[in-house]
Amino acid sequence: MYSQSLFQIDSIDYPTLPSNTAMQSSLSIGYEVPRFCYHEKLSIAGNCRMCLLEISYPRSLKPMASCALPLMPNMSIYTNTVMVKKAREGVLELLLINHPLDCPVCDQGGECDLQEQTQKYGGDRGRFYESKRAVEDKECGPIVKTSMNRCIHCTKCVRFCTEVCGESVLGTLGRGSNMEIGTYVDESIESEFSGNLPDICPVGALTSKPYAFKARPWELRSFETLDIIDSLASRIRIDVRGTEIMRILPSQTDEVNEDWITDRTRFSYDGLKTQRLHAPLIKISGFFVPSTWEMAFSIAGFFLNSFALGSKNIMMNSTYLALYLDKKNSVFGLFGDLVDSETLVLLNDFFS
Repeated sequence: MYSQSLFQIDSIDYPTLPSNTAMQSSLSIGYEVPRFCYHEKLSIAGNCRMCLLEISYPRSLKPMASCALPLMPNMSIYTNTVMVKKAREGVLELLLINHPLDCPVCDQGGECDLQEQTQKYGGDRGRFYESKRAVEDKECGPIVKTSMNRCIHCTKCVRFCTEVCGESVLGTLGRGSNMEIGTYVDESIESEFSGNLPDICPVGALTSKPYAFKARPWELRSFETLDIIDSLASRIRIDVRGTEIMRILPSQTDEVNEDWITDRTRFSYDGLKTQRLHAPLIKISGFFVPSTWEMAFSIAGFFLNSFALGSKNIMMNSTYLALYLDKKNSVFGLFGDLVDSETLVLLNDFFS
């Protein structure tokens, strides 16, 4: 049982846990705090400085980053003062110095945190007249597409690879205006969770390569459902345009899959259109060979008849397992090696 203490947001008292930061407490009671580098499932970095707040008690002469600010009893903060507005406007102006003006061709358009927060907190003009820097794009494999000129160095991708994927593939190189994010050597990201990188990137630096230039967010209809690819039953969101599935994204559920899904789940829909089976396949010496329907049915009938007559040797060499349920009437069920246990129990109950 944790003891609660009071703190003030814009002169209104709210209870909070003493272990929370100012951002966590503000978000929990409904205050929207702009941020780029903060993610509740990752460690705190405090890189972007977008979540600045004014501290009136104990008095601070400069705004503080709320994501790394632990609460103290009777602390008083303000989220909408002139100091806060000017600080956020200055931070956005700094972030936009090297950001390219390619929003119309960016796959993040319509879902970009930088677009939304610039419209809400940014200024109406810029004061930068020098040349923008250029960063070479990285080759990160078949899933993640990079456009490193857009990177704002929030380091979400670095922390995600290290803390969630368990692979220190991405890191920061250089300092100051020469800083960039990439792999230390030319290496692709081989984690089964690499598809989550475009989701956590707040700008268009990391996008989905299979989804590139396929659709825009305002064209899609979303449906919440469950993942049936694995036994975890992850909560997912399916985005559909017309009758075609365009992408699969995770749906936040702390009790099951948190904010992540595997690449197998994310791209399982490609079998509906790009990798469909147009002919039956027969497995010969470990390889699937296309065949005709007459050949496939004749082979299936041969296996079924042989097994019904009691010849188990033939079925032991196949890719299927057989379940005897009624030996007298030769009733049996066939199931593959990818069927889950729950379905097998239902099959057994059905025959029983």
